[in-house]
Order: sequence, then C-alpha cells, then structure tokens
Amino acid sequence: MHFATCLFNAACFQSAVGGRVSLFLYLFVSLVSPSPFLFVSMSQNTLISRLSVKGIDNLVRIYIIHTNQGGEVTNLHFNYKDVFRAGRLGFSAKKIWIAFLGLLIAHIGYGILSYLAYIAGGIEIGEVWEVYRLLPMYPTGLPWFAWVIWVIGFLWYLFVALIFGVAISKVTYEQLKGDEFYEIKEAIKFSLKSGKSAILAPVVLVLFMIALVVMGVLLALITWVPYFGQMFFAVMSILAFAVCLFILYLVIVTIVSIIIGPSIVGETGNDTFDTLFESFSVVNDQPWRFVVYEFLLIFVVLIGVGLLGFFSAKAIFLGQDVIGLIVPAEKLDNLLINAAYYVKITLPPICPESWHNLLTGYVESIGMSNLLYPPEYMPAYETWAGAITSFILGIVYYFIILFVKSLGMAIFWAGNTVIFTVLVKKKDDKNLLEMKEEVFEEEKKEEVKKEEPKKPATKKRPARTRKRKKKSK
Repeated sequence: MHFATCLFNAACFQSAVGGRVSLFLYLFVSLVSPSPFLFVSMSQNTLISRLSVKGIDNLVRIYIIHTNQGGEVTNLHFNYKDVFRAGRLGFSAKKIWIAFLGLLIAHIGYGILSYLAYIAGGIEIGEVWEVYRLLPMYPTGLPWFAWVIWVIGFLWYLFVALIFGVAISKVTYEQLKGDEFYEIKEAIKFSLKSGKSAILAPVVLVLFMIALVVMGVLLALITWVPYFGQMFFAVMSILAFAVCLFILYLVIVTIVSIIIGPSIVGETGNDTFDTLFESFSVVNDQPWRFVVYEFLLIFVVLIGVGLLGFFSAKAIFLGQDVIGLIVPAEKLDNLLINAAYYVKITLPPICPESWHNLLTGYVESIGMSNLLYPPEYMPAYETWAGAITSFILGIVYYFIILFVKSLGMAIFWAGNTVIFTVLVKKKDDKNLLEMKEEVFEEEKKEEVKKEEPKKPATKKRPARTRKRKKKSK
C-alpha cells in the first residue's frame, strides 16, 4: 500500500515539477523512510504533493530549486546545430493540433472566397471543381474584381497562418524555457491578443512601399511640363534610383517579417514597432545566418513532412487491408474510389516545373497518385448510403492531408523560434530563454480591481440643522 501511494504521489510530483531526477529521488526517499513527505517548490512556494497521515511529527521536507515554469531551461549551442532541433520540437501533439486548427480555418475561408472569385468572373462551379476541387488557385484571365476577392482570400489564409504561428512559437518558447505543460488555450489566447503585431508589421511596410510608388507617379507627372519637366526628371533621376533600391530593400524586410515575425511576437510579446525593429535588425546584422538557417529549416521541414506522408499512406493501405478481410472487395473499392474522387492536390502555375516534378515523383512513390489525378465517380454502392459514406471518407482524406501539412507548419514556426533565439544571442548577446516575462502594470491593476471586494455603500446621514426660533418681541 505504501509503495502504491508513493507511485501515485511521485507521478503527481513529476507532472507538477517536470523533472526526471526528482521523480527517482521521491521514490527512493518515500520507500526508505516511513515518514510522510512534503514537497515544496522554492521558486513558486507552492505545495506539490503531500501524504495525508495522522502523525506528522517526523515530517521531512525536500526543497527543490527550479525555474519558474517547473523545468530546466534548454541549453542551446547558439549556432546552426540548433536548427535541427526543429524536427523534434515540431513533432508535438500540442503544436500539430494548433497548426491543424489554423490550417483548417485558413483553408475554409480561402476556399469560399476563391470560389466566389471564380463565380464573380463568370466561371461555373462545376468547371472550378473539375480543375481544383476544394482549393482553387489564383484566377488567371478573370476581371480585376475577381482578383480583389481572391486577394482577400489569400490575405485571410496568410493572416490566420501568422496568428496560429504566434501560438506555436509561444508554446515552443515556453517549452525551451522549461514549461512542458503550457496550455494550448493560453497560447491561442496570447496569439489573439498579441498576434496583431505579426500581421501589422508587414502590412505597414507594404503600405509604406505603396506610398513611395504613388509619390513617384506624382513626380513623374511633372515631366509633362514642357522644358522644365524634362530637366527636373534628369535632376531627380539619382534620387529616384535610390528610392527604388530602398523599395527593394523593404520588400526583403517584409518577407523576413512574415517569416520570423510570429516568432518575434511569440517570444517577446512585442508591439508592431518593436517587431519591425527586430526584423530590420535581423536583415542588417545577421543576413547570412538568417538565410542559411532558413534553408536548413526548409530541409528539416521537407524531411519531416515526407516521412509523415509516407507513414500516413502506409497506414491507409494497412487499414484497407484489414477492412478488406471482412468487407467485400467490390463494396470497399467502390467506397474508396468515390472517396478519392473528392480529393485533389494542385500547385500554383507560378511554381517552377521542378516543383511539380518533385511533388509528382513523391506522391507516386508512396502509392497515392490519385491525389494528383482523381478517379472518375462511379455509381454509389447501395445508392444514398454509399454516396454519403464516400463523401465522409473524402473529408477524412482531407483531414489526413491537413495533418501532414500541420507537422510542416509546426516544424517551421518552432524552428523559426529557435532561429530568432540564436540570432538575438549573436547580435545582442542576450539569451531570451533566461528572461522573465514582463507583467504590465495595467494588467496588475485590473487583477487587483477584480480581487478587491466591493464595499457596501453606506448612507450618509443628513447634517442636523438647528432651527432657530424667532424671537418674539
């Protein structure tokens, strides 16, 4: 009985503290000594585990010093080696689930707006479905208003990805600091509150570039003035060249802010201005490290997604073989072929031919060529029941694809969190993992106001006035 109680309390203690050595220490001391134990965290000063017995005269206290989050801070190399941690950090149920939710919301909004763009351009839904299935690409050869709708859908996809990228970066940052139990709810709440900085940073840069282009167009109108306009153009050509170079520089910073902005916000909680400052700092101080680290991260993402896609395909085939032992082959083939009809993967036409060849070769190598070339729909087995079953299986196929993509998204944002931590150490000689979270005074005041009980209102007694008696004459 004593051993079982020790195991239970040891499990509770390990989940609270998050240490491996402390678990064995707890088991050893618990089994050797019959006295009860009280574990207290020195950093948090909270009771971790206690055996409730009557006699506590021989109470033993073991004090454990650890970080505020309950675990040890990850020791990084602060070089390119840390990028390869992204695969392990991204392969996490928390991060994959956050990425899955983000991709699901992003795909739903993008798919609806993309179909609206094609419909506005005069294309029938059936034609779009035959070419793209659920996710149409950009509308080539359609009117400008169709492009506007599609751009809104693309921005929706990008902004949702950035918001959930902040959540993944926050979970990764807390994990690197030693908190293995940081909740998904807290991460999403943080991203919804602070993630706007990751969106506004590139938006501000794009608006500034548009303003520079508009100013250039207005100045170009001066060339229409006879004589003076041509001379003015010649004088201002050097300045115009410098502005064009500056615009290209801003394009690079915008791309960098999109890539690493969510990690900046997830680790520091910066506002838009500070996020822009860090993006410019990365480009100016550590450009080559950033480029090399990002290429290494892309390699890790491709390896992770490729392996998970391979095993997911084999899992599907294994499930088919097991179900095929019971379900007739004719019925199973009909259901699976009609389910595959609903699923199709397409790449944008702007992608190089080598990308298309790489995707085609990989999909065919894992035996899932139907993702690129869906089969024709067959008459449903058992009419409406078979049709509904195939439709549901088609949705399951999409969920599996999103699951594989979610791993890539989790590895990408987790890797960028590590990359930003390394770059800050290189350029500022500051370890972000050792920094304590700042608590704003406003939040403190709000908490104090909530905790303070409302005092009952006391009625003020009216002031007594003495009535003067009129003196009688």
